[in-house]
Amino acid sequence: MLAILGSEVLSSEIQYVIALLGIFSLGILHGSNDLFVIENLNSNSQKPNFYKSLFTYLGVVLSFVAVFYFIPIFALAAFVIISSYHFGEQHFHHKLQNTQSLWSSLFFLFYGLFVLFLLLSLNSNEVILIVEDMTGLLIANQFLIIVLFTSALGSIGLFVFLSKTNPKLKASLFPNVIYLILFTALFAVSNVVWGFATYFVLWHSLPSLKDQVNSLYGTFNFKNFLSYFKKAFPYWLASIIGMLVVVWLFKDSKNFLSLLFAFIAAITFPHVFIMRKLFDKN
Repeated sequence: MLAILGSEVLSSEIQYVIALLGIFSLGILHGSNDLFVIENLNSNSQKPNFYKSLFTYLGVVLSFVAVFYFIPIFALAAFVIISSYHFGEQHFHHKLQNTQSLWSSLFFLFYGLFVLFLLLSLNSNEVILIVEDMTGLLIANQFLIIVLFTSALGSIGLFVFLSKTNPKLKASLFPNVIYLILFTALFAVSNVVWGFATYFVLWHSLPSLKDQVNSLYGTFNFKNFLSYFKKAFPYWLASIIGMLVVVWLFKDSKNFLSLLFAFIAAITFPHVFIMRKLFDKN
C-alpha cells in the first residue's frame, strides 16, 4: 500500500532514486553471497573448490554479458524465462511438498511469468522502448497481452491441480489473491522501475535473504544477518563496481535502464541455479 501511495505522491525523480537504492542495496545483496552459499552447500569444501567456484561463477556471468552483447534477443528471452521461474520458486517453494516435480516447476514458471508480464503489460509503452533499445526489436503490445493471459491460465490451472496434494498451497489462496490485486494496482499506477523495484526488493529479495540466512546460520535474526552481510559485502561491492563499469563503457550507445536490466540478468543467471540447489537441500 505504501508503494502504491508513493507512486502517487512522489515525483518520478524521487521514485527512481528510491527504486535504484533498493535494487542496488537489498536487491543486489541477496544474490551477492552466492559463492558463500556454494561453499556451505558443499560440506567438504576446501580452498581449491572455492577458487574453482569463483572462476566458474565469474565465467557464467561474463558469458551471459557476452551473449547479451552479441545475441541480445536470445539473452533477454533466457532472462525472462529463468527469472520468472526463480520468482515463482521463491514465492511458493515453502508451500509445495515436491518442488522438483515437473508440475511444480511449470507452476513456478507460469506464476513468475504472470507477475512479470502483469508489470510489463501495464507499462507497455516504457517496456517496448527498453526492449527496442536492448535488442533492436520492436515488440507488439499484443504479444505482452498474450503471454500475460496464457501465464494467468497456466498459473490458475496448476494452482488448482497442485492444491489437491499440497494443503499449504491451498491455504495460501486468499493471501495470494490479495497480493495479485495489490500488484495489479501498483503496476497500473507506477512506472516500470518503481513497480519492478517494489516487487524485486520486497517480495523477492527480502524473502530470499531470509531463506539464505536460515540455511547458512540456522535462524534469521539481526546478528546472523550481520554475519551474512559481512560475508556478502566484498561481492556486493564488486557487483556495484561492475555495474558502474558497464554503464561507463556503454553510456553512449545504450539507455541506462537497458543496462540496468541487462546487468541484473547477468548476475541472476547463476544465482537461480545456486538457489535451486539450496532449496533442494532444505
